[in-house]
Amino acid sequence: MPYAFTGRLSDEPIKLKLACLGVVFLLTALILTPGNPENLKLANWLRFPLDVPVIIGVLLLLRGRSFTLANILIVSGILLLSLLRLGDLISRTAFGRAFNPVAEWHLMSQGWTLTSDSLGKFEAIALAATGLFVLVVIAVVLYHGLRLFNYVSTKSRNTLLTVCAIAILGGLALLTFQHPQKDGFRVDWVTGNELLSRYRYTQWTIEDQRQFSELLTQDTIADSNPQFSALSGRDLLILYVESYGRTFIDSSRFEEAAAFRLNSVATEIEAAGLHVKSGWVNSPIRGGRSWLAHGTFASGLPLTNHARFDRLITSDRLSLASLFKNAGWTTATLLPVVKSDWVEGAWYKVDRFFDRDALNYQGKGFGFVTMPDQYTLTAFEERVRSTASKPLMAHIGLLDSHAPWGPLPKILPWEDIGDGSVFDGSQRYGERHGWVGPEPIREAYGMSVDQNLKLIGQYLARFAQDGVFVVLGDHQPASVIDGWAPSAEVPIHIFSSEPAILNRLPGEYFVDGMTPSVSAENMPMESLRALLATAFEEPLELQDLNLTQDENTTPAQYPSNTIQ
Repeated sequence: MPYAFTGRLSDEPIKLKLACLGVVFLLTALILTPGNPENLKLANWLRFPLDVPVIIGVLLLLRGRSFTLANILIVSGILLLSLLRLGDLISRTAFGRAFNPVAEWHLMSQGWTLTSDSLGKFEAIALAATGLFVLVVIAVVLYHGLRLFNYVSTKSRNTLLTVCAIAILGGLALLTFQHPQKDGFRVDWVTGNELLSRYRYTQWTIEDQRQFSELLTQDTIADSNPQFSALSGRDLLILYVESYGRTFIDSSRFEEAAAFRLNSVATEIEAAGLHVKSGWVNSPIRGGRSWLAHGTFASGLPLTNHARFDRLITSDRLSLASLFKNAGWTTATLLPVVKSDWVEGAWYKVDRFFDRDALNYQGKGFGFVTMPDQYTLTAFEERVRSTASKPLMAHIGLLDSHAPWGPLPKILPWEDIGDGSVFDGSQRYGERHGWVGPEPIREAYGMSVDQNLKLIGQYLARFAQDGVFVVLGDHQPASVIDGWAPSAEVPIHIFSSEPAILNRLPGEYFVDGMTPSVSAENMPMESLRALLATAFEEPLELQDLNLTQDENTTPAQYPSNTIQ
């Protein structure tokens, strides 16, 4: 043992007393550290965790191997809790919800990909190594610090046990009589309550999977075998604009620039003979996890977590692409973000799939953004749309407005894009952001969405022809941009050269023009699959002769299958 004691408290080294006191403070700090950024305030620290005297009391009562085992279990539990809370902090900041390790383990690999592509692999490894080192240091310090309680003298041990007992009994008394909503100093079973909450969260996840499995068996849209007759002979192209949420249109930070851009696009596409209706769609997600939004649209079911997504892609439910394929369309998907096997493609069942490698981009990347959207759209027109022998249904994931929003590619003349080699590192502006201060990130986000809308306006005016284009956001941006918005709504714009097609859209949700109505109802994203399959089922001639918009479009026609 490092110290020799006479059994008298007064003879005990003062360093040991101070070290034990420091360990108590460290243990208290670790237990009180929150997993919610909203709780990083003074009120969170004005609490007395009953866990601390219980832990210290248990260690004081044990000896030998029992003490060592208890110490290892305590440190391991605190370390695991700290990791879960760190996951919560990151997930709440990025996605507005706690991290669910049962349902969202996939986010760890996605987070690593985003970090390494945005900051660089060396910087990402250094950041991860630093974080891991800090956690290891904390664990080692806590373990050896708690060991000190095995070395205190008998008299000190008895004194500390008495203090722990008084703290526990007094804390329980205060806990019994304190007002549950009253501010100020509080007593709490911090780890016990948190473990109970996480257990209930896990139970909810299991029940959610059970309910979702039942929903997968219910598909009235697929049973009706839609033919999309109103779209006969026309391409249907779905373009997702990354992080394009209602925040960009409504918030005071961006509304002026957004109004200018939307009006500019409206003028450009009108000159090209196109019409547009716009509305709001309620996304199942916020801040990230775009594949859940894509899957929600494609499946007609709300994919609120990755566990649902995993269950979906192993099911027999028909994707939107499969419905169009059965009706005679050629189907394609372009996802330049994908760099490895697209395992979910087995569920989507598209005829042609293009990832980063298949698109054969010859220019330089833009951090996480593998290639400019202008190249993706050019390659789509040249290699997919122009070669399709039948009407084409395609899904394209755009990337320019993806975090971390810098550097951004310049918009070049379309005839100069070619194989993308023109983007040799010189055709870009803005810088890679370190995420230290929010203002440069917010400015870059606004510029990226504005530029993407401008690019889409040019693309439609140049290439739309008689196709029908659905352009929508996948989710609201992360809270760093403008805080968490009061809703998860994203804009949706549907373009066509044929007004009769757009007249099929329900007036409760869609208005003419590029700017959705502030007072319009929003459609759940999972309802869009049913919207396309029902509103466009009857041939245009039948609608023009016999039906009015009000008679043909009611909210009841677009079931969402949402779990209540």
